[in-house]
Amino acid sequence: MNKQELIEELECIEVSTDSLDYLKGADYANERAINLAKQLDEPIKVFVPKFVADWLDKHKYSTNIIDLFSNVEYATDSDGFIAEKWEYRGELYDWLSDNSDTLFTLCDAIRYGYEVEKEPLYYVKLPEIGYMRFGYRYFYSKDVEEAKKYTEQEIKAIDERYWDFAVKVDGE
Repeated sequence: MNKQELIEELECIEVSTDSLDYLKGADYANERAINLAKQLDEPIKVFVPKFVADWLDKHKYSTNIIDLFSNVEYATDSDGFIAEKWEYRGELYDWLSDNSDTLFTLCDAIRYGYEVEKEPLYYVKLPEIGYMRFGYRYFYSKDVEEAKKYTEQEIKAIDERYWDFAVKVDGE
């Protein structure tokens, strides 16, 4: 049950009694409980990379953190073994190995929910030609407003060499 469900449940409580004093006391207690429930802090969802979200969606772990820790430890031993059973991809292993906080981030994502980090977007600006716009009638434009925005993966899928000309989009 989450915070909102608790509040709705408390608001639905009805007390049937012949005593007016009892009814007033019950209503006061119920209002007090609703006010306290409204003051509860909502757990904050954490941001995780898309590959972590994909892995979490696929495995649907329980909130048993000890179980999660032992599974992660099993799958990421000191030799960098990536267990096929847990379907770890290299980037997930790298993310978990990056620093000690990532395992706690993974736990918080399981317990409180998560949102997917927005991937940075880039323009591809070629010298003396302009901005790349694959998928349009004209493949290049001198105007940044007409330039197409790409993710790193999209740029590298077209041709790895274009990555050298990637320019991060401001305000993304």
